[in-house]
Amino acid sequence: MNYFKNRFTNHRAFTLVELLVVIAIIGVLVGLLLPAVQAAREAARRSSCTNNLKQLGLGMQNFVDSKTVFPSNNWGPNAGVTWNAWERFSASWAILPFMEQSDLWMQFNLSGSWGTANALLQTKVKTFICPSSESASMSPANGWGGGGSNYGWSSGSSPYTAGSATRANANGFMHCEWTAAPAPPPNSVPGRSLSEISDGLSNVIMASELLSGTGPNDASYPRNFFYAGSGTISAIADKNFPTSSELDSIGTAHRSATAARGNNGTLWGWYAHGQSMVNTAAPPNWIYPTSAGDCCPGGATDWGWGIIPPRSRHAGIVNALFCDGSIQSISNDVNLKAFQQMGHRSDGQTVIIR
Repeated sequence: MNYFKNRFTNHRAFTLVELLVVIAIIGVLVGLLLPAVQAAREAARRSSCTNNLKQLGLGMQNFVDSKTVFPSNNWGPNAGVTWNAWERFSASWAILPFMEQSDLWMQFNLSGSWGTANALLQTKVKTFICPSSESASMSPANGWGGGGSNYGWSSGSSPYTAGSATRANANGFMHCEWTAAPAPPPNSVPGRSLSEISDGLSNVIMASELLSGTGPNDASYPRNFFYAGSGTISAIADKNFPTSSELDSIGTAHRSATAARGNNGTLWGWYAHGQSMVNTAAPPNWIYPTSAGDCCPGGATDWGWGIIPPRSRHAGIVNALFCDGSIQSISNDVNLKAFQQMGHRSDGQTVIIR
């Protein structure tokens, strides 16, 4: 009997010191494990982002297999209607049927008014949203909203955008020229052919990442899209390859801009730079504000130029889809000229960063 009594009465509770030691050990373990867990989660999100780009590349490949050329980034209804009466659709819209989104694509009315398609553009398409970004349905102060758009087709290293990003001026994979010739909707100037990407499909960027704006009219956020006017582009001597000093001068001036809209990265179906297009005029995650002329050819604010670099929430890099379907992670510190050449489809230079 004494044996059992002693056995159960000899146990004592933890002292305060022992409890504090145990808590401290647990805290250390959590501190060691939490970064690893966070890193694993970001690795999974980055992998999902890469998969999204692969799906976009596959959609483009299916489109060109069917149509013999890639789509342009500017689709609209019959000519003869003022520009602000209807939507202008992107290449992301054009490839919907080729990435298992035919039902959504068929709901669009290409001859409808601006507001007709707006509800459909609120649709979240998982493939267009990077899980590391906060891009989602948003309603900025200017009234724009959308289903989210974290990927843009590359118009190349030239800062020409909007109505000026014609086949001639846009030196990259994508252009957004629109035809005025009568034709059944949708109208669009044909996109690039495979032969036009003469630097090689594995050497030319097809698409990369972009971030959604914060909404407020504030250019202090570098990722916010804003309209800067046309004058500054005259400072760029070679429109195909802006220099670092030229970009620094432009970016510094733009930091004090007051025309920020912050509505970029919201409308995957809208044709403009900052919504479904990027360019490689400046390096990834440029420290200065994203900037461009307005998006409406022929309108009062058709400035037709801009600096819309790829941006992401991945630490130190952006993911980029190349025209052969491969994916590369490109560092923020990439050589500027090399990055610009990766955007240019036919400058005769081959850049290898692998």
